[in-house]
Amino acid sequence: MPTYWLTCLHVAQLIGLAPHEFGGVIVHARSGPVRERWMQALEQLARHHGLVTPLRKIPSGITDENLLGGLDIEATIISGKPVFRPGLLSHCDHNLVILPMAERLEAGTVARIAAALDHGSIQVERDGHGERIACAMGVIALDESIEEDEVVNPKLMERCAFYLDLDSLAWRDLPDTKLDAEFLDLDPVGIKERVEQITLRDEQYAALIGIAAQLGIESLRAVQFTVRTARYLAAIDFDWQQDEPSQEHLERAVTLVLLPRATQIPDMADETQAEDESTPEQNEEANSEETQSPNHETDVLEDQVLEAAQAAIPRELLDRLTQLALVRQKNHSVGKAGASQLSNQRGGMPSGHQRLSLIDTLRAAVPWQRIRQLQFKSSKNQSQPKILIRKDDLRVKRYRQRNQTLTTFVVDASGSAAINRLAEAKGAVELLLAECYVRRDQVALISFRGSEAELLLSPTRSLVRAKRSLASLPGGGGTPLAKAIDTAFALAKGSLKKGMTPTLVFLTDGRANIARDGTPGRTQAQADAEQSAKLASQVKVRSLWIDTSPQAREEGQQIAQLIGSYYLPLPHARAQELSQAVLGVLHT
Repeated sequence: MPTYWLTCLHVAQLIGLAPHEFGGVIVHARSGPVRERWMQALEQLARHHGLVTPLRKIPSGITDENLLGGLDIEATIISGKPVFRPGLLSHCDHNLVILPMAERLEAGTVARIAAALDHGSIQVERDGHGERIACAMGVIALDESIEEDEVVNPKLMERCAFYLDLDSLAWRDLPDTKLDAEFLDLDPVGIKERVEQITLRDEQYAALIGIAAQLGIESLRAVQFTVRTARYLAAIDFDWQQDEPSQEHLERAVTLVLLPRATQIPDMADETQAEDESTPEQNEEANSEETQSPNHETDVLEDQVLEAAQAAIPRELLDRLTQLALVRQKNHSVGKAGASQLSNQRGGMPSGHQRLSLIDTLRAAVPWQRIRQLQFKSSKNQSQPKILIRKDDLRVKRYRQRNQTLTTFVVDASGSAAINRLAEAKGAVELLLAECYVRRDQVALISFRGSEAELLLSPTRSLVRAKRSLASLPGGGGTPLAKAIDTAFALAKGSLKKGMTPTLVFLTDGRANIARDGTPGRTQAQADAEQSAKLASQVKVRSLWIDTSPQAREEGQQIAQLIGSYYLPLPHARAQELSQAVLGVLHT
């Protein structure tokens, strides 16, 4: 049986024993036989430990009403009084919950789940109903991401004790046999009673904290999960009858909890080599000092546990887990969609062809029914309706939509830029075009050289067209910077009128030498560029000014400041560095 598969089974055993104690497990695995095999083992262990199976699922796009609960419209109409319908979380107490495509969970849903993991319950205040729902649960977050910039929300990852990378396992390497008796012949009640009797010594606590620091882990939750894991491992071990975990239990706990979170791997070999090279006299002095030091036992235990835990995981897998942890720590985003606004195509006031939202209207009216019923009884009317609706309760359907985004690249193709950075600028724009295509943005390309600024590529989603226009971009001539600014912001104003969210990216050295009327002259050209920048600042458009000159100059910085652009001098960057810098600024 592969060692890592055995580790995965131990994680399933622990999370099945105490779901809420460990918060959950992040399972990095795409849909396949390996993941299905692990999920089957988890359900078998959960059933053995008394949990409800099959395990419940929380979809990535679930609404607050379905997650927390809301007004039961049908029951409310029948009874004439508010009837609250429990949400999905109310059925998850002391159970495991599966989160498919956890990397796509909305921030609001993550916040609700994180609150449940922190407190074991969640306070619901909706539609005039207040209630505290018990949901001491554990989560199985299925990370199905393919790209590195798709990551599970850090708030959810911090609250899950374990992380598994099932993609590192092949189906042919898994054993054919079912779960062994060592996983099933357990008494959950007896183990939990024994866990209460097991505590760690101060030296063991200090060693775990030191290991977390060496691995670059800042969260104290990780150390708490490690302590909890060591206690449970000691309670499960029938051959261990002491009231504290052994060194082996600590090593396994570090392997399960801390190593997958590591953002750096300490090099134990250098320390060993340094000790080997020391002289006998130095060793004698060091030993005498260490014997007198109160922290000597902690340091030795820390080194032994960390070294053994590292050896328990194959080096290839350890490197892969470290890289994944670094990616998760950076928390890249896929990209920002256009601004959210109320659609002007549908919705509005209840007039004409616009539609009344019956559910929202009833939801607004129900909390006031008791007062209205009393008022109605005091009147002379005889027949009393079950639901009293007033004008203020009326709600209409209003739809929110994301504006389409337009990223316009304004590329300096003049002689000075061609000599210095045009090749790098082309490469950077091509990489940025690919990013825009992934986010389904529209892109446009403006080139300025000689005496004109030309729209080489009208707003489009076609990556092929964009690359062709970029490849055929010639270089040479003057720098009509004023016309480039005028053309770029005219295009941005037009896209705003169409309901789009424009972004401008200028790649230029900022050395204007062609005036607006086409005549050469650096002084007049600079004055025209500054005038265009002042006019452009009145258009509320997000823009980035990349100074591509070998030495950053005040002219470009001044124009960027007048426009209100992010100014980014990159005198020595290559295409990849340029594109990463642009993405880093625009996606903050």
